[in-house]
Amino acid sequence: MSGLTIQTAAKINLCLRVLGRRADGYHEVETVLHTVGVWDRVTIRDPGSSEITITIASGEAPEGEGNLCWRAASLLAQRTGVKRGAAIALDKGIPLRSGLGGGSSDAAATLVGLSRLWGLDLPPDELDAIAAEAGADVPFFLRGGCCLARGMGEKLTPCPELTAWLVIVAPERGVSTGQAYAALRRGATLGRRRAPSRPIKRLTDALKGGDVASVAGALHNDFEAAKIAGIDEALKAKEELLSAGCLGAAMSGSGSAVFGIARDRPHAEEVASLSRPRWPWLAVAPTVNAGDNLVVTEGEERDA
Repeated sequence: MSGLTIQTAAKINLCLRVLGRRADGYHEVETVLHTVGVWDRVTIRDPGSSEITITIASGEAPEGEGNLCWRAASLLAQRTGVKRGAAIALDKGIPLRSGLGGGSSDAAATLVGLSRLWGLDLPPDELDAIAAEAGADVPFFLRGGCCLARGMGEKLTPCPELTAWLVIVAPERGVSTGQAYAALRRGATLGRRRAPSRPIKRLTDALKGGDVASVAGALHNDFEAAKIAGIDEALKAKEELLSAGCLGAAMSGSGSAVFGIARDRPHAEEVASLSRPRWPWLAVAPTVNAGDNLVVTEGEERDA
């Protein structure tokens, strides 16, 4: 096999708590993530050398060593001793700096694709460890579906999956993750929390109940309290989605994308038609279950 293509999904944060800053400067988080049907396409081929290259075929993303795909591929090669390279091309449907996890999703797709292309048979825990080193949300994207994530996002517990249709809006102004954390001004973490916080428990209980309206009423994101321009725009989008009839709405990740939960697909399309003229990027998308968030096809399909 000389190449393959992976369709890889975005994510939303149904609930997100920032607990505090660790001694290493990173932050402890507690979040419930769910994959959703907004997609990037990662095409990987064997370049016939040991070089790893990144090409942005469409959309916007960092190039070269600044891309998480490059980091993921390099780590996989180092950890396994593989001397082969990879030519990676990205077709971006997930907007940059939106909190929808496009970079982490692409990195997970790269690990899965290269494991197959290079003929590796890594134990899941070994691949998880490489994914965690590549980026905080990358281990989640190896699984997809719905998970409670703790620590820096690498400690995962599966949750009941949600079946819902969403309207997702990305304002023109993106949000830097570093800026968002700095704006929250969380102090040092004072020990490890064992029991879930109240917002997380409320959300996970709603998922167990299986009622979409209850889940919509339990949405929460600590970053909505950060006072920066991109998040101010996100909160305007949130209010618009609620005014248009969504059951609930929240920002995803550190922003600036916002999602609203609709009653069903026709309702989502109705809400989207009301909101689309005022936002540069908008999508109607379903939630995506575990196992359906990474779709691998042998051969290169960038022009399909």
